[in-house]
Amino acid sequence: MTLVKRERRIDSSIDLTPLIDVVFQLLIFLMVSSQFTKPESMVELPQTKEEASPVDPQPDRLAIVIQKDGQVMLDGETVSLETFGEAVEKRIAATGNTRAEVRGDRLAHYGIFVEVMVTAKAHGVESLGIVQKPKGEGSNE
Repeated sequence: MTLVKRERRIDSSIDLTPLIDVVFQLLIFLMVSSQFTKPESMVELPQTKEEASPVDPQPDRLAIVIQKDGQVMLDGETVSLETFGEAVEKRIAATGNTRAEVRGDRLAHYGIFVEVMVTAKAHGVESLGIVQKPKGEGSNE
């Protein structure tokens, strides 16, 4: 009787289940922890000759947008010039933010720009910033 010796095989397969579980947990964590911002209305910012300081993307300011056609938006909602002061007061009361950032289209009427800034200051805004396009960014001149 001859004995047949069998060689022992080593199982070289890798169980990918724990790896997939970890990847899905990371994906869920990133989705839950990310912040989604409101889409801003499109305005063509004026360009200056000096370099602009980077815009601080933190949500601790009111966003005021003056569009080309003269429409004024406060945090993404269209408001009339007559009710703009009341809307600013309500927004400050709701959020506690007394800082504002003004984005005006370069073709917007200057009088509306001044009126918005004066009204905002008169209704509780303590600090106003003006957003401009940095030199060389999207220049068509």
